[in-house]
Parts: sequence; C-alpha cells; structure tokens
Amino acid sequence: RFAGHAGLAALFIVVALLGVLSGVMFAYAGDLPLISELDRYAPSAITRVYASNGETLGEFAIERRLVIPYDDISPHLRQAIISAEDKDFDNHFGLSVSAMLIRLGNDIVRRRMVAGASTLTMQLARGLFAEEIGFTLGDKSPERKIKEILVAIQIEKRYTKREILTFYCNQTYFGHGTHGVEAATRLYFGKRAKDVTLEEAAMIAGIIQTPARQSPYVDRSAAMRRRNYALQRMAEDGYI
Repeated sequence: RFAGHAGLAALFIVVALLGVLSGVMFAYAGDLPLISELDRYAPSAITRVYASNGETLGEFAIERRLVIPYDDISPHLRQAIISAEDKDFDNHFGLSVSAMLIRLGNDIVRRRMVAGASTLTMQLARGLFAEEIGFTLGDKSPERKIKEILVAIQIEKRYTKREILTFYCNQTYFGHGTHGVEAATRLYFGKRAKDVTLEEAAMIAGIIQTPARQSPYVDRSAAMRRRNYALQRMAEDGYI
C-alpha cells in the first residue's frame, strides 16, 4: 500500500512539474528572440588593411574575432572546452537537469542564488541574445535564468551539436578584447586554433570561466591551475 501511495505521489509531482513548465514556456514564449537569426551568424570580426604586396598595414576591431569552421578547431581544443565547461554536452537537450538539481540544492543550503550549472548552449544563448533575455552583469533572477534555458532549448532543437559548438567557439570571450578560439590561440600562443597542443588547448579552455582573472597575462598561477583542472577533466572523460 505504501509503495502504491508513493507512486501516486511521484506521478502527481511529475504532472505538476510538467504543468508548471508548460505554463512558464507559454508565459515567456512571446519575449524570446528569433533563433533562426543564427542561420545568418555574422559577428563582429577583425578588419585588416593590406598593402599592395600583401603586407598587413593595420587591424581594426570592436571585438577581436576570426570566425572559423568546425574542422579548423583542434579536436584537443573542442574536447578541452567540453570537459571544462559542460561534460554532458553531447547528451543533453540544452539543459543539464542533474547539474541544475545539484546547484539548486546548494542554493537552498546557502539561501541565495549563485551562478553555475550553465551548459555550453545556455552560455551561448546568454552571449548571443543577452539583451533579448534581459541579461545584465550580476543578474541572477529566476526570470532571466528561465529565458536563458528556453532559448537554449530552442537552439538545441534547430541546430546540431557540431553547429552549436562551432557557434560557441567563435562567440566566447577569452580576455583582452579577444573573442573566439582562433583569435585567442593567436593571442596567447601565436598559432592557429587547429594547431594547438593538448596543454595549450587546456589552457585556452581554462580561461573561459573568468577571463579577467585566469588569463596567463593576468595571473599565470591561476591560469595553470585551471589548465590542470581541464586536463584532469579530460582524463576523467576519457579524451586523454
């Protein structure tokens, strides 16, 4: 009898949660950005001025970025980013339920909302559509998080994991005015993103969390610690 009552209670909770989720999605559906705009993804990039002999005379950019395709990103770098930022990237639908439950538990214990549990797709949603979802620095409101999750789910429905990771690698900020992995690897190591070594890839992936503090130009020790963390995660995930 107890098992039967417990099963009914669990079923009731699931139905209630689905109802709440449906209501939330309906309430915010009209405020979400048009995801299809990503079909014409053309972010700000570096403009170069060349002499007649091909020599670079100058570079101008609001955001230092060089957009590259998936195949021009080293497998080491793709794997390092996934391990360091979102180990379940290939398996979730834009939202890591387990990570969010763990984070929710921590929030309840601490009696405040803290950052974290964002998937790569949620980070991409925030970076691309910050204004539309109402994101401002330090904003941890439930409304902003809900919009971020809904946008991430829409991105996952429209694009493949390969496309999403390519968007992410070209969009993410790596410090010192540099956006995207190609500009980042050229800044930090003087080489293209497809040519970085395992250790260099882990260093680049480690910068993502807090570029202002974990850039090797700012704090080499912090950058090394985060690099080592990325390498350890890659080993645990079976990449190395």
